[in-house]
Amino acid sequence: MFESLFAKYPFFRTIPAILCMAVIFKLSSMTGDDLQDLPQVWDKLAHFCEYATLAGCFCLWWTRAEWSKKIWLRILVIVILTLAYGCTDEFHQRYVEGRFCDAMDLVADSIGGLIGGSVYALICKLLNKFDPLPEPTPEKEE
Repeated sequence: MFESLFAKYPFFRTIPAILCMAVIFKLSSMTGDDLQDLPQVWDKLAHFCEYATLAGCFCLWWTRAEWSKKIWLRILVIVILTLAYGCTDEFHQRYVEGRFCDAMDLVADSIGGLIGGSVYALICKLLNKFDPLPEPTPEKEE
């Protein structure tokens, strides 16, 4: 459904990732008092879910056909991108009252990115198997 929209307007592929990063930034701007009722285990689960979602948004940057080639290289790029954004998130949290940098948050971010990218790749693989993309038709030369 979105492939035709993305083919016509490729810039739209980046919008979900930008929106997801904005939501993560807003959540990391919350002070420690705002999050005091959140147990530590839920914090790591929240990081995992946020970055798995971000990874899925990064995955949209490639077409479904592109996901049939070099899958693990694309997943590696996704994990690096999510880890890089996780580093900026942790740096930002250093300056928020009641928040601090935590290496375990980066671990949760990376695992979320890996799982999110892997699930997206698996879904693309299944879609390509059961609903193959049409072969491109050669253009007629006049």
